[in-house]
Amino acid sequence: MQSYGVTEWGKPLQQIVRETPAPGPNEVLVRLSYCGVCHSDVHVRQGYFDMGGGVKNSLADRVKLPVVLGHEPIGVVAAVGAEVTDVRVGDTYMVNPWIGCGKCAVCQQGQDNLCEAMAAMGIARPGGFSTHLMVPDKRYLVDVKGIDPARAAVLACSGVTAYSAVQKLGPPQAGQCVAVLGCGGLGLIGIAILQALGHTNIIACDIDDAKLETARAAGVQHVLNLKTGGAAQLLALAKGGLSGMIDFVGAPATSALALPSLRKGGRFVSVGLFGGATTIPLVALAMREVAVLGSAVGSTAQMRELVELVRSGHLTLPAVQVRPLAQAEQSLQDLEAGHVTGRIVLDTLAQAE
Repeated sequence: MQSYGVTEWGKPLQQIVRETPAPGPNEVLVRLSYCGVCHSDVHVRQGYFDMGGGVKNSLADRVKLPVVLGHEPIGVVAAVGAEVTDVRVGDTYMVNPWIGCGKCAVCQQGQDNLCEAMAAMGIARPGGFSTHLMVPDKRYLVDVKGIDPARAAVLACSGVTAYSAVQKLGPPQAGQCVAVLGCGGLGLIGIAILQALGHTNIIACDIDDAKLETARAAGVQHVLNLKTGGAAQLLALAKGGLSGMIDFVGAPATSALALPSLRKGGRFVSVGLFGGATTIPLVALAMREVAVLGSAVGSTAQMRELVELVRSGHLTLPAVQVRPLAQAEQSLQDLEAGHVTGRIVLDTLAQAE
């Protein structure tokens, strides 16, 4: 099996060649077809997350190198363990990469993504920048029959991340206005999910006019370039204040827009991992009854709900850029430089450079 992973923190990905493993009793071996490229992969390659104030959350102390990146995998079952039932060789599945311990209360409730001992693929376990992937249990497989697998791959992270964030806003209501901060791949999927769930008044915000034009083409009601506009413009477009704001950037400058832009009872959902820290006046937080929520990925059940939204025709997945697996490092460089609109998906079957 061929993979691309981190062999030294902060350095370019290297090709890793290993013997293809055989599945244990409860395991499923997947011959991967595609794997999405996420901005989180950039942070993992760097070896840390920026917590603000000069503090770095380092991966070096808890993640053993080499680590194969990629947490948006989809492929065909190549082999199953002796105790695996109802999974057939040749069937196509998306893989939930957020692997819990399987024993704690949240795992028993199907929320492996909230497990304190979660071992995510592409960080603590080998990920999807590979020709093959070992899945520890069939419960992490999501049936995606009838959906373009290249587009479906992004549901495993960016899709379910956006879906989980949108759900934290609650059901859409008359007169409600929601702002989406950041119109890269994650933000565009978030806009599509908002629309699929019935949100009709969306303001797309970014600092890149090309990304804003893509959001406009997707049918949002308003766009705002944050280089020239801020809270005052958001208030004017929302006619009195936003009921919700989803921050797919996660930077001090974007989070600072929340309190002055939200109406009383509004909700701010922080998703992006750009880095840094924010300060919120506690008196204003209480008096305006604003909710500040964090949101990271989602559960297998939410992935299945997303798949059904696509199958029903309510959610159309955005187009993706398909590149061969060998371009994994170049794809991370392009993403880090801000040169990517939408999502890149690696074709793990392609052998061309």
